[in-house]
Amino acid sequence: MMLKFKNWPLSLAVVFLVLGLLLSLQFRTQRLLASSLEAQKTTDLITMWKNLSTKRNQLQGEIAQLQQQLFTLETNSSQSSETETSMEKELARLQMNTGLAAVKGPGITVTITGDAPLLYYDLVDLVNELWASGAEAIAVNDHRISAYTTISDQQDGPRNYITIDGQRLLYPIVIKAIGDPQTLDKGLTFTGGLIDNLNNLYKIYPIIKKEQDLQLPATSLPSWHYAKPAPPSAPAGDQNGK
Repeated sequence: MMLKFKNWPLSLAVVFLVLGLLLSLQFRTQRLLASSLEAQKTTDLITMWKNLSTKRNQLQGEIAQLQQQLFTLETNSSQSSETETSMEKELARLQMNTGLAAVKGPGITVTITGDAPLLYYDLVDLVNELWASGAEAIAVNDHRISAYTTISDQQDGPRNYITIDGQRLLYPIVIKAIGDPQTLDKGLTFTGGLIDNLNNLYKIYPIIKKEQDLQLPATSLPSWHYAKPAPPSAPAGDQNGK
């Protein structure tokens, strides 16, 4: 009998070892189950859901705010671009009107040769008649005509010569005018008009030619030394105290 159970301490140790492993595995399993959503308490799950819902709403609010900021930036950028384009167009128009920009387009040329007894006021009349006929830009021997252009004459011995902005005008004199060629031509050549008078009264025979592609150079504005921008004047009613 004693011999039969002489190895029981070893068997008992093995049993305890196996039991310990089983207990350890059960404890780990319970922890995993406890950490899973299925094992959470109802109150814990409700709290977790509320927290996640609040966080989601916060993120959605931030996304909406960022989208609004992006829309505002894009709108402002578009408006700024449109304003800049409008200002560039207005600047280009003003530069063309004042002669500060070179221009091209259809029109006519009026050529006067050196044997013509042309006086400076005849040239002034030609330029003014072209303006009155709808010319949009005029140049005389590549001198762009602007509001500050002066056409005059100077004496050279027994003869006078025509000047533009103080520079002597050499023959042939070529006037270029951009506008509707047909209208400009009729504005000069109608019966009893300027060209008719130059032909019959002064034996001056300008050569008029319609053109489809004229190139006119730009000019420069004079420097301002004395004139300064004046402040806006008050309406007459305000000045009288009304």
